[in-house]
Amino acid sequence: MSFPSAVSFLWWASLRNRVRKQLERLRQPKYLAGLVVGGAYLYAVVLRRLSFQRSSEDLPAGARVLIELGLAGMLLMSLASAWALGQDRPALTFTETEVQQLFSAPVSRRSLLNYKLARGLFGAAMSALFSAVFVFRTISPNPVLFFLGATVVFGTVNLHFIAASFVRTRLVRLGWLGTVLRWAVLLGVVAAFGVAVYSAFQAHPFPGGEVGRRGVEQWIGELLERPELSVALWPARALVALPMADGMGAFLRALPLALGMLALHYLWVSVLVVPFEEVVVARAETLARQRGQRLARVGHIVMRKPFFRLASQGRPEVALLWKNLVAARRMGGTELVFAMALLGLAFPVGTAMFAPESLAMSRQVMAIVYASFAGMLTVFGPVSLRSDLRMDLPKLDMLRAMPLTGRQVVMAEVFAPGLLLVVIQVGLLVLAMGMAVGAPGSLGAEFWVACGLGLIPLLPALGLGGLFVQNAAVVLFPAWLPADGERARGIEALGQRLLTLAGALVVVIGGLIPAGIVAALVGFTLYGLIDVWAIPIAGLTAAAGVAIEVALGMMALGSAFDRMDVSSEGPGAP
Repeated sequence: MSFPSAVSFLWWASLRNRVRKQLERLRQPKYLAGLVVGGAYLYAVVLRRLSFQRSSEDLPAGARVLIELGLAGMLLMSLASAWALGQDRPALTFTETEVQQLFSAPVSRRSLLNYKLARGLFGAAMSALFSAVFVFRTISPNPVLFFLGATVVFGTVNLHFIAASFVRTRLVRLGWLGTVLRWAVLLGVVAAFGVAVYSAFQAHPFPGGEVGRRGVEQWIGELLERPELSVALWPARALVALPMADGMGAFLRALPLALGMLALHYLWVSVLVVPFEEVVVARAETLARQRGQRLARVGHIVMRKPFFRLASQGRPEVALLWKNLVAARRMGGTELVFAMALLGLAFPVGTAMFAPESLAMSRQVMAIVYASFAGMLTVFGPVSLRSDLRMDLPKLDMLRAMPLTGRQVVMAEVFAPGLLLVVIQVGLLVLAMGMAVGAPGSLGAEFWVACGLGLIPLLPALGLGGLFVQNAAVVLFPAWLPADGERARGIEALGQRLLTLAGALVVVIGGLIPAGIVAALVGFTLYGLIDVWAIPIAGLTAAAGVAIEVALGMMALGSAFDRMDVSSEGPGAP
């Protein structure tokens, strides 16, 4: 049997076994309920609204320019991240099964590389399919053309990441000289791009006076036609033009150049291929060893310094809190939020440099964005920050063996991600207030500051309530969690997450109602005396009410934790 035939058989057998496994586990009520809820959600959100009759004329030309600029900018940032972020090793990953079956077979390195590139192209096609379902109606009238174009774009980006990893692997062999060379070239490209953008702004400045939406769109369209900016954005715009084609003619005109870029990237990867077998095998062994040790992890764990040094003496639950804070930092995510928040500062800074007359409006926009993110973290933060009982439940026997009561364990587990969530939300709200001061609009700086001071205690309290609900679900319904090391997939997994999120929202909102009633009475009573400064007092009152409810809930949950049976409780139980 040839290698392509063996690979085809392996893919078909894996797909068939995965479908059969998912069908078999529907016998369990938790998966059946998840399938019903997930299917209803997909029908209501996607299938019921899916229509292929929308015309491209519904999208104005100015809006298409803005969408093209946004997609080109995201594409350039993604390509730049391949050179600036990550590790200096081949960006090829094989599963433990693939290592055992393929690396021991009489298969050449180039065949293994082509195998992973084919898998990457298949992944690009799946990403393009989901994009075609959710996005194509916004920017393209033809879903088939959008799907084909997006497949080429995603495939090219995947090849660029692999090629960049090969180049970085070769440069790292040169030691410090390779590092200097990589960063010198990268900074040179970024500087050239910045000079092109600055020159285009100087030659075509933002129009003064009152400018409406159409005026802004026209100015951006004319700006993009500047020669220096056209050259700087040419590679990204050439790729983006393929999925954004509004007809077969435009698609065929953009296709040769996009396919040429895809072919050049494939040739780049084929020429620069480096030995990757040892790295891949070591990575697979590390993952297998971590699964054997039942370590919960998200992404690539990087050793970092702890937030604070643990003293040799003190309250024992602080040690558990310290352990979970260290785990949260190693799993990443918190740095990403701070990086995105700081990156948002580039928008008003860039506006101050290139269009200072629009600085006040850009600050108001960023204030709304920061406040919105802080509010969104109240809902999605407790689901994303999992350095609590959701991470430690597989080690339930070790938790029960510690000299801690159930109340101490629950408080330490909940407060670890709670502290991180508090810091992130408060930081976002402070940035929002700083941006809002001096911004135009009917709402003055005093109102923004008062609302921000009112949200600073309230949003973290609600986030802590959401974390309490997530951990209560672990203690009361541990069988609903996926087994350790198992990745929950499929519509039923989506339904389970929706049920968990809905249950958490219901409980949090139910707990907020009495606290909100008391806060409203306090706020309306004081509003006539101190005006908008009654908002911080009302927010503090509501936060205190939620905090009392969470404290009482933790006491009850601690008793339930003490009654958990180590021999029978655990994720994946029927």
